[in-house]
Amino acid sequence: MEYIVIPTKDKSETTFFLNLLKKMHKESSTLSSEQMEDLAFMSAIKEGAASGKGSLSKVKAHLSKVASGK
Repeated sequence: MEYIVIPTKDKSETTFFLNLLKKMHKESSTLSSEQMEDLAFMSAIKEGAASGKGSLSKVKAHLSKVASGK
């Protein structure tokens, strides 16, 4: 399954695209900006882990240092 992301500025623009996709008999859904950030973050972590250049434990350690202000 492939996905298309269409960023919108306001509710009316979102409604327009949702209605257009519905008329085209395409499945659609909406995501908040926080959900998009979470998906992008998880994708980056998985890609880094698969590349061999990074690891989840290193990312967690770095993020905890950033969060603690060190």
